[in-house]
Amino acid sequence: MPLLYGGVRWQMTDALALDLDVDAAAASQGRAEDVALRLEAKVSPKVDLFVGARTLEGGADNDEVYSFAWFTYAVGGVAIRF
Repeated sequence: MPLLYGGVRWQMTDALALDLDVDAAAASQGRAEDVALRLEAKVSPKVDLFVGARTLEGGADNDEVYSFAWFTYAVGGVAIRF
């Protein structure tokens, strides 16, 4: 099932930003959501750090299958530009 994407970025300062990314879709047989919220910090002109949370939820409900799952976890990373 293809998901629809939407995102918002709030640049709080030159060095801090808050990102919200949402991918979601729904149909009569099931649904899927992927939501991430990240705080990004620019530590140098070429290096950014981020921390946040992500949740994945979805499943199917039809004549053959009934299965849903929900995962929530912390995310973190480093972006290095060359």
